[in-house]
Amino acid sequence: RPCSMRIYLKPTVILVVVLGVVCLLWTGTWIWWRQHRQPVTSFTYPTPKSNLNDLEQAILMDNRFVSTCQHFAQGKQLLVVDSKGYLCQRRHLDKTNGCCQTISSSILGPYICDNCTLSTYCCNSFEHCISCCLKPEHRIHLQHYIRSRDLKTKLLLSHLSTPFDVCLSRCRTHSHIIKTMIDSDCTNEEEKQIERIPRYLPFRIQWLDSCYQQTCLPDSPWHRILDELEPALSNRVRQQFNNSQRRQMLIELLGAQFQKKFFRTELDNSSILNVSAMTKEQRCKLENEAKSWLQIQTLKAASEIGAAKKDIDETTQSSAEMAEFLEYTNQVVWKGLERYLYQIQQKEFQEHETQKLHEMNQIKRYSELTGGSKLRFILRDSRTNSRKLPMIHESPSTVHPMTSQYSNLISESIIALLKQDLRRITFLKEKLFGQQLPVALRQISWTECLFRFEKKPHESDLSFVELKTRRDFASGITRGKNELKLSNPLNTPMKNLIENDVIETYGKIRALQPYLEEYHLRFTIKILNVLYTYKKSYEIYYIYWLLPFQLTYCDEENKDEKIYVIGMHLDLFIRHCFPTWPEIYTIASKIISDISINDSGFYNHLKKISRLNAKINVKDFPMEILSLNDKQTKWKKVYDQELMTDPVIFLRKWICEMFVGILNSNSVLYLWDQFFMVKWELNYIEHACRAIVYLLRDKFMCAENYEEMRRVFLDEPCLLYTSDIQTAFVHLALKQDDPKYIPAMNQRIRPMKSLDNIEIRSNKQTIYLESVGIEHISLTLITPFTKDPRREVHCKSITVQIDIYGGGEKLGSTTTKSAPKIRKRERYKPSWERLFIDMTDEKLILPAQQTRQSLIPIRIQALITVYEQIDPYTKPILGHCRFPLYIPQKIGNLDTWDVTCGPVQRALHAGLPPSSIDMIPDTPKTSASDRIGSGSTISLMIFDPKSQQHCKIYSVCNCR
Repeated sequence: RPCSMRIYLKPTVILVVVLGVVCLLWTGTWIWWRQHRQPVTSFTYPTPKSNLNDLEQAILMDNRFVSTCQHFAQGKQLLVVDSKGYLCQRRHLDKTNGCCQTISSSILGPYICDNCTLSTYCCNSFEHCISCCLKPEHRIHLQHYIRSRDLKTKLLLSHLSTPFDVCLSRCRTHSHIIKTMIDSDCTNEEEKQIERIPRYLPFRIQWLDSCYQQTCLPDSPWHRILDELEPALSNRVRQQFNNSQRRQMLIELLGAQFQKKFFRTELDNSSILNVSAMTKEQRCKLENEAKSWLQIQTLKAASEIGAAKKDIDETTQSSAEMAEFLEYTNQVVWKGLERYLYQIQQKEFQEHETQKLHEMNQIKRYSELTGGSKLRFILRDSRTNSRKLPMIHESPSTVHPMTSQYSNLISESIIALLKQDLRRITFLKEKLFGQQLPVALRQISWTECLFRFEKKPHESDLSFVELKTRRDFASGITRGKNELKLSNPLNTPMKNLIENDVIETYGKIRALQPYLEEYHLRFTIKILNVLYTYKKSYEIYYIYWLLPFQLTYCDEENKDEKIYVIGMHLDLFIRHCFPTWPEIYTIASKIISDISINDSGFYNHLKKISRLNAKINVKDFPMEILSLNDKQTKWKKVYDQELMTDPVIFLRKWICEMFVGILNSNSVLYLWDQFFMVKWELNYIEHACRAIVYLLRDKFMCAENYEEMRRVFLDEPCLLYTSDIQTAFVHLALKQDDPKYIPAMNQRIRPMKSLDNIEIRSNKQTIYLESVGIEHISLTLITPFTKDPRREVHCKSITVQIDIYGGGEKLGSTTTKSAPKIRKRERYKPSWERLFIDMTDEKLILPAQQTRQSLIPIRIQALITVYEQIDPYTKPILGHCRFPLYIPQKIGNLDTWDVTCGPVQRALHAGLPPSSIDMIPDTPKTSASDRIGSGSTISLMIFDPKSQQHCKIYSVCNCR
């Protein structure tokens, strides 16, 4: 029994123990749940707030001074937007405060609205939408939105507490963010006015739109012109009211406000222009005719009241109201531009200071980390060694831009103005011809010229021509793919040949060495394959012509699209701009013929050395420049020996490659800018070719055989300064002056070898300049009446500076010291006055000097600059001019220059002088922003100091 008793109790004990453990676990779990459970009400949505004043106050608060930020990033996107309106990459987000790091170069903002269109109020991305929504100008729209009586809106707003939350919500739920907020509390009349808001922002550039709006204010001079222009135009429009359809179209184009003011009694019957009354084509034709007629009649009405200004110099034909309006607009634009550039400079200065402080902190932390231990040397050595590897792959040279960022910013504003009327680009080309264009202006100038060639006579809109050309090119690519049976236009049967030609060309041509990089070569190969798919043709010189378009239309964001865009532009260039081969032959032969007539010594020297030790490389020249008949091979050996030793073959090569493989890229872009501005007229290509030849004249005269001559033709041009090429081209193209002065413009005289034992060394001239004196300086300044103190001329602070130039170098300088005296002041024109200023006490002396040697005579000229010496750092320039100061003469075997004694009077050119004295035109050109007008002159007396000194000694002797 005891045994059985033990066996019976064992399961009972186990059961009791298990039940006890379960009870303990259940009790502990229940206690834990009671302690950590949350009330059910926390998961329910709160009731809508009846008062949203706190949210309105938060919206009105300035978030720029808040130390911490809210931010948002979605998915795999790299961009992050913070509550201050900044956009940055994720790696540049400060994790301590949640804000974008302002020292980062990739930061954008605040308040980026560039990717949001004003017509549809849509943004390209969610982050840009939030940034634009946070803009202070949009706070009033946020207030309208939160005051909505919509219950659904109040339920949504009950969870929001900051403007960032509101913008985040609206951008997520609706793409028309700004428009939705506005429309939520607008009547029908207000909606019509809101639709008209984008018309008052025509340029989409803040400072330009601000200037435009300022000229349209009620108290601006424009309204006085409008009060005279509108009645004159209404009288002309009323003459077209015999035709009901034309009358209705004119009324609709002039607008409801014009109709209410002048045609209140006329019936507004819009139904006669509906589809039921006329077809869509008829309405479009009627509308175009009415617009053209209105434009012509507006110009006639403006001419009638004296408000049409056809030319800058025609101030006498303008009315007093128009002159006042132009002066007012000029001041508004000038102040707006100065303010805009000042803001950019301040932003750059702050970024520079922040970056500098950041670098100093890094150095300080590095010093604290390393201290004086051996760790400093270990880190220094490891950092040095880590930099050795990338340096192996660095490009041998770097291409520097020829324009600053400020010129690019201004050019963007000019383009915004041109988009309103692209025909004004002709006026821009006249003003900028001879100058290097910024990238933005270069793009619109080249594009306008190419599509102008493509435009048919009946087509007036270049945007339509561009769209049509793009479609035709895309259709041609598709057609080429089908004909060649290609799956990809980048993989053509000519791919291997094109690849070999591109690599070989960039490898052997010195001027193309800076672009010998894998990315650029692959990009070039892709474009040429696309062009072959479209044209079914390929030539090796396409590689040269392609480079300027790659530098001009380069876009890192849309690389794939740019392959086809650049290919399309190159096709337009080949079809419309490149001269024919007979024309190339004619240009080259004419240049050599002119050299033989005007510079026989130079011509005879070229012909002599071209026959000495001639080792011809056939690969230097394409077959097209050897003969007009490509199939001619019968007399090939004799023909090559006779032609390929002639200098004319090198000029053909220059023109065939359009100077791309000859000059550096900046010089090529400069010349192509000029060619596009004159629509590729042949005489300007001739001027460019002749200018380069004469710039290298000294180099050619130092060559002794064919090989050295070949090296000058093919290798030396890329070493020329772009400024020298610019000066020489302007000398021929604008001034149409003698090319014999061009060799002295080459500032990079670097002999290929020692000049000893050269026969022509005796032809070099050592130039001695006699001392010169200048006295009796008088100024006649035409200045405008203005209330702007910055444009007012301070006569007492006027200073005259005289610089002497010869052979492209500055030989001397002198400046007036005494205060000028105002002799007379009189009224010149309705808004101009004439000042007569004398500096009779001044007597300036320039000492004798010796200039550098040159193979040909050079010109010695004086550059006069008139400026105001307000303080040691502020010297605004009023005008400038130039005149010859010496005339050459020979005394035995000594070449010297004699002073051009006597009175001199020259017209002053307004503004800053150009980079080279030879670029100053003969006739001054004025603009509305100049501080001196047409008719301003300077007169002075040039004397020989030696003669006056002798006269003084002789008079003293007689007295004794």
